[in-house]
Amino acid sequence: MGTRKGGLTAYIEKRFYQYEKIKRAVWEARHDSGANKTGGNGSGHAFISDPTANAAMRESMPLYAVNIEVGKNEVETVKQPEKWLKVIEATYGNYMGGIVGDLLKYRYNGETYQKTCMDLHISSSTYYQMITEAQQYALACACQVGLVKVF
Repeated sequence: MGTRKGGLTAYIEKRFYQYEKIKRAVWEARHDSGANKTGGNGSGHAFISDPTANAAMRESMPLYAVNIEVGKNEVETVKQPEKWLKVIEATYGNYMGGIVGDLLKYRYNGETYQKTCMDLHISSSTYYQMITEAQQYALACACQVGLVKVF
């Protein structure tokens, strides 16, 4: 993974903002990938199409990439999208039920930090300390699943 503008933290955080789009693209790729195709042009038992087996193979194979809209007429390719979903969901899960979990929901749903601080009754320095903690956790998760390399 090459160096990106803003570093690894900014790169990972971008995926948090794109979570719903990635999730939708993965779902569409899993459910619109030829489930009605039957194949089977050969003759003989070895070439009989098995739609159930084909569907199971599609579900078990990791997706290499999905495309998401990032602007008007602009598409971005997200490689290893299911690993990104795993990182994001693990981060939310780690902080679920606490103030950091609430803060993450606010932040990645586009809420301003000022409103978040008021709603959660925290200072801006506490806000940024909590975000930094969550970003470091997400970075560790991304390293663990092989999405990014520290060096």
